Amino acid sequence: MTHRTAWYWDKGNFRENNEDSFSLQRVLLRRKSFWESRKEGGVPAALLLVCDGIGALPEGETASGAVAERLTEWFYREGAGRMRAVFWRRKTARSALQAFARVQDEMERFERREGFCFGTTCTMALVKGPRFLLLHIGDSRAYLIGKRERRLTADHCREGILRRCLGAFSYQPPDVIRGRMKRGEILLLCTDGFYRLFPGGFLKGCFYGSGKEKKNDYKSLKGAAGFGKAQGEKDNQTALLLAVEGGRHHG
Repeated sequence: MTHRTAWYWDKGNFRENNEDSFSLQRVLLRRKSFWESRKEGGVPAALLLVCDGIGALPEGETASGAVAERLTEWFYREGAGRMRAVFWRRKTARSALQAFARVQDEMERFERREGFCFGTTCTMALVKGPRFLLLHIGDSRAYLIGKRERRLTADHCREGILRRCLGAFSYQPPDVIRGRMKRGEILLLCTDGFYRLFPGGFLKGCFYGSGKEKKNDYKSLKGAAGFGKAQGEKDNQTALLLAVEGGRHHG
């Protein structure tokens, strides 16, 4: 089994700065279970992460960039190691929740020192083989796209106003979501500027069955973003995708 990935990141036609940040990391985890073939050399794993700095507050790009950097550091320092276990998602989720809390503490210290408030959404996926673990706070989104389009995350908004994020508000732990992908399905993470103006079922039409070459994935992402711009989208646009390819895997 292998993973196929692609990304799209654009400040759009109206914003002066891009306040979105992302991280896309792919690794091979060393064998730790008896059923993994020696020929495989390891299990494919990945970190996907999108952050959208809150534009109504100062330093949105600083908030999103800092969170993306800190969680990427956590992935290489601790997260990937925990993902080597056979039953990995519970312990990895516990470690990731601790990492989110540390990031929140660091942002609050920065706010007190600098005298202003800033914040960012964060949607993070950890993928090992066909299985994934999501941690989510804010109104960026994760979708699973196959024969049907399924939204995996809930927007933390009330009456159109963001109520949860990292940084600005009192801390609430992110949602934790577990799932499994089938061969050919796509896991898509995106900020609200990417998805906001899409009609129902639009993502399935863009991505499922659109071809297995990475260049086609990027064209699909760019085309979807262009549709949003044509409908009047003015926000930054960021999207990451991961698809499962190859044979069966038990990891």
